[in-house]
Amino acid sequence: MRTELMPARGNLAVECARVIRLRIEDGEWHSVLPGERSLAATLEVGRDTVRLALQQLERTAVLSPSEGGCKRRILLAPGPQVQPATRALRIGMLSPRRLEQLSQPMLFEVDHLRRALAAKGGALDLFAPSWYGQKDPTRCLARLMAEEPCNAWILFRSSTQIQRWFAKSQIPCLVRGYPQANIGLSHLDVDWQATARHAAARLWRLGHRRVGILIPPDALPGIAAAVKGASELGEADFTLIEMPENGSTDGVIQALSRALKLTQPPTAVITTRPRQVATALTWLASKGIHVPAQVSLVTLAHDPFLDNLVPEISGYRVDPEAVSKQVIRRIEALVTGNPSSGKHAWITPEVAKGASLAPRPLRATALPWAAL
Repeated sequence: MRTELMPARGNLAVECARVIRLRIEDGEWHSVLPGERSLAATLEVGRDTVRLALQQLERTAVLSPSEGGCKRRILLAPGPQVQPATRALRIGMLSPRRLEQLSQPMLFEVDHLRRALAAKGGALDLFAPSWYGQKDPTRCLARLMAEEPCNAWILFRSSTQIQRWFAKSQIPCLVRGYPQANIGLSHLDVDWQATARHAAARLWRLGHRRVGILIPPDALPGIAAAVKGASELGEADFTLIEMPENGSTDGVIQALSRALKLTQPPTAVITTRPRQVATALTWLASKGIHVPAQVSLVTLAHDPFLDNLVPEISGYRVDPEAVSKQVIRRIEALVTGNPSSGKHAWITPEVAKGASLAPRPLRATALPWAAL
């Protein structure tokens, strides 16, 4: 993105009017302008400032006046078009969560993406619309594509309906996550199936024969793949105990309590979300159950905040900067017309040894299950 396409901190209303006009001339917006809320987020200013800028553009006949809450029509013709091969990339990222709600690794990844694209004159805009989780978001998707033209899109935690719409529309996109079945979009994610199988094998070699896996409520293919991978360890004496939880702290506690009250409880637990680790470690400690002496703990999704826990959590981590480079390579390939490039790409995470794994306790009856 050209540096003049963001407002300077002088007279913000005047600056915003200048920037909006430049973006229209660059062909970023065509028949209609995005709404005030969207413009405020894009330009990183308040809605009052945007409103003043739009009034100025109305007076200079760049925009039509606002009519009953409808979006303003663009009256100014765009300038000469830049050839696609030389145009800086504007990438849109669709997410069910706002930026401040993303996990720390994903925040790092977005930051690396933005810096890498900015170095090439491009930009990354994150959109977290309220309709993202709707059963049928197709009309909203079509409207967003018209209002926010991007060279390509990154789909984070996207539903079958969203992926199917992009596949049908043939809009360049990369699924940053596990692909939905039978859709065939280019994707990039951790190989959760192989990672979970590796975690199960580590536990089996330590003597653990009954292992629990905490399953969050999100119906994501990556979670199903992790359960499948751990269950397919291939050792006859290995049993995987599925422990569904509802996404809350109490849900994790209830799942752990149910599993540990079994006649043959698990001696190790695999977590699929970082938040599950913190709850499991502290709740077990409150019940006098020590990790790893009495229960081993391993996480498939490491988060930097886990480095502050004692014992250090064993698990699997990815390098956000390395992942962001892979994302950009695949996006650039898609934009240049090579949709098959990196179509079946998997991230292999680094093993974090930690200190939360230990050999299976020899006497399970000595564990303080009565405290549960």
